[in-house]
Amino acid sequence: MKKYRKSLVSCVLVMAVAMSAVTGCGSSGEKAESFDTVDPAKYVTLGEYKGLAIEAEDTTVSDGDVESNIQSTLSDKGGLKEVTGRAAVMGDTVNIDYVGTRDGVAFDGGTGNYDLKLGSGSFIPGFEEGVVGMKVGDEKDIPLTFPEDYHAEDLAGAKVNFHVTVNKISEDDAPELTDEFVRSLDNGTSTVEEYKEYIRNQLTEEKESSAKANAESELLRKAVDNASCDTDKLPQWLISQNAAEFRSSTESYVSQYGMTLDDYLTQMGSDVDTFNKQADEYGLEKAKSDLVVLSIAKAEGLEVSDKEMEDYYSEYAQNYNATVDQVKKMIPADELKKYLLQQDVMDYLYDNARIQ
Repeated sequence: MKKYRKSLVSCVLVMAVAMSAVTGCGSSGEKAESFDTVDPAKYVTLGEYKGLAIEAEDTTVSDGDVESNIQSTLSDKGGLKEVTGRAAVMGDTVNIDYVGTRDGVAFDGGTGNYDLKLGSGSFIPGFEEGVVGMKVGDEKDIPLTFPEDYHAEDLAGAKVNFHVTVNKISEDDAPELTDEFVRSLDNGTSTVEEYKEYIRNQLTEEKESSAKANAESELLRKAVDNASCDTDKLPQWLISQNAAEFRSSTESYVSQYGMTLDDYLTQMGSDVDTFNKQADEYGLEKAKSDLVVLSIAKAEGLEVSDKEMEDYYSEYAQNYNATVDQVKKMIPADELKKYLLQQDVMDYLYDNARIQ
């Protein structure tokens, strides 16, 4: 199983973004077909897909990358230490009370108590910079303007005032990078130098994996763009299937954060009609992509074996502490086969590409 492969569940949302640039095609009535029996040649004609040229992504890991990763680990292993007698600086965590007003009237979501990491970008631009320099007990008015593209339309571009009170200032109490600390991480390294090399190798592997995944997505987009289709005959069952998959996956994703779909859409400044239109557009675009993938697979004799599917189910079950039977109920065989076939086709496109 390739390390860069994502779960089928998360892949739906990833592909929704990746396929947004693909040119869509029209649709017609229902066809008594399935992905296993459909003849893609009835709907799409392949264009150029072998030897596609793309620019290589830089996977160099700098000393700064290594240092930043190590500092993040040290910070995670540490805690916060309350400080007194000095003003807040970037990097501190401050406990604040704040009241946001617009034309003297408090607005929704603008009042609260919060542990704010200065420099985290948690608040709108200018807020955290305004807190820098304040001491415990200080109160201050910070006049700001919400960004024009702020997700809440009633506040986009609005001039507001935040009255801020600093209750506590804390700084990171991170451990020192020593051989003893390195050994406590239990990753096979025992000295600081070994640990730095270990981190460099890890970051290099991550960058190379990400670069390959990005390249494969780009190559698939190009192959889809180069293909043509009959705008009146794309199978409606496939379009509807993909649109439904988009809707259910989005609902599942937002539920992980304790939100309903309506809550999520409101927070994003959208609505159900707009979301349904996006789902339908995705279903159409993904249908063409699916048929191009199937066409390339048939042209190059690529097939998903039973072993490949069983290996995926087993790995997924192990990673998510589930049984294989539970995973099979969650991910139907036909959907998994379609996903793995796409991965095999993307591998083929990558292996035959001109990466410059």
